[in-house]
Amino acid sequence: MKKILFVLWFVALLFAACLPAPAEPTQDVEAIVQATFQALTLQAPTQEPAAQTGGISGQLSFPSQGIPPLLVVAFDVNTYKYYFVLTEQNQSTYQIDNIPPGTYHVFAYLLDDDGSYVGAYNQFYLCGLSVDCTDLTLVDVVVQAGAITQNINPGDWYNSTSATYPARPSINGNPDEYTPFPPITSGSIAGNLSYPSNFIPAQTIVAFDVNSQSYYYVMTAENQSTYQIDNLPPGNYYVVTYLQDGSLSAGYSQAVLCGLSAECTNHSLVPVQVTSGNVTNNINPQDWYAPPNSFPASPLP
Repeated sequence: MKKILFVLWFVALLFAACLPAPAEPTQDVEAIVQATFQALTLQAPTQEPAAQTGGISGQLSFPSQGIPPLLVVAFDVNTYKYYFVLTEQNQSTYQIDNIPPGTYHVFAYLLDDDGSYVGAYNQFYLCGLSVDCTDLTLVDVVVQAGAITQNINPGDWYNSTSATYPARPSINGNPDEYTPFPPITSGSIAGNLSYPSNFIPAQTIVAFDVNSQSYYYVMTAENQSTYQIDNLPPGNYYVVTYLQDGSLSAGYSQAVLCGLSAECTNHSLVPVQVTSGNVTNNINPQDWYAPPNSFPASPLP
């Protein structure tokens, strides 16, 4: 009996050895896709190339009921290359894109004239465009890569004839071939007016070149309390103001610097230095108390 059981056990072992191995379980296709997606999302994102240019934007204005079409231009102060945008009727904002990093001066030009009527972004605009604002210096606008320099408003339309601005460039030309605008070769004198009365009469203010017979002047209206003489060649000047009827004159003298008190007896004129591109301020021809013939006679008829 034992032999029979042994034989059966041995046959069972042989049979089990001949059976195929159990198959591996089939993988879940959805799980494979999900794992692949997760692996992809864990990869570092592709870096975008760094911006190489920037832009300038701002508000537009015009001394009229509407804003005409304009050519808004940014001039590189070092290379004189320019970048521009054209605007439409009554467009009140602008933006110039693709400007290389650097320092720029910004202007707006009328399109329907000879280009001499110019709006500038300058200290006069930042001051508020009032009669007390005398500094016409252009404001340096810095452009950085990847950024828009905002609130650059070329809104000084009142000094086109008083300052040296670049001519309107051709929008069909090559910006690399723009002729540099001429350097500023003149300056200005500005100051306050007065009169020993309850009003300020109309006056003619004259700047006499100390070293020549040249003179430059400006005329004011009644009760105008400030003046500015522009386009003066660099040099030294004496400043005298005259009533427009020629009856009285006042100078910018040592007595003015002294305070115009009774003790101030020196009425000699003070030389005023003018330098290129600058306004010499606080030159106040208010010495109405000098003895007769202290100042030169008016050169105007």
